[in-house]
Amino acid sequence: MSLARFPKWLMFSLLAAIAGLSIWLPDRQAAKVPLPVSDGPGPDNFMENVVTRVFDAQGALRYQVQAERVAYYHDGQRSEFSAPSFVRRRADGQRWTVEAERGQSRDGTGRVLLQGDVVMRRSPGEQAPVDLEIRTRDVLIRPDEGYAETAAPAEIIRGASTLHSMGLKAYFEQGRVLLSQVRGHYAP
Repeated sequence: MSLARFPKWLMFSLLAAIAGLSIWLPDRQAAKVPLPVSDGPGPDNFMENVVTRVFDAQGALRYQVQAERVAYYHDGQRSEFSAPSFVRRRADGQRWTVEAERGQSRDGTGRVLLQGDVVMRRSPGEQAPVDLEIRTRDVLIRPDEGYAETAAPAEIIRGASTLHSMGLKAYFEQGRVLLSQVRGHYAP
């Protein structure tokens, strides 16, 4: 029997039934496979290779935040960062870079806690011609204010000088670092 002899309505019905089965059968098969169960609630959404730049009113770059991964959780309105990096540039060309293992924020980008080992670097500028490197842990950054602080021990390396302090406060725009309980070797 040739296909030309089948009534068109029968051919259409047969094609519709095959199409319906092709949708229904895989759906039934997927229902038999259990979904993986996580130990806790996962992020509501995430992004990878994130770069955020904030500019001033004149269009100059104020600061940049980047991370390998950012996960956002609605339950506590928090974000978690993997390998975050913060860069703040001053008008005189001086640049501060702060890098950490991980970080989190609970109120957008107003306050970012960088956790684990943290390295802060100041590149030379007109008012501070020497590089500065600070090694510490758990630094709170307020990006809009250009401010960072930690209560953890810190090692400050500037040229041939090495200082150790218990905590510090850094004011990026002024290029100032305030230290507490300082000891070390200072070479002018």
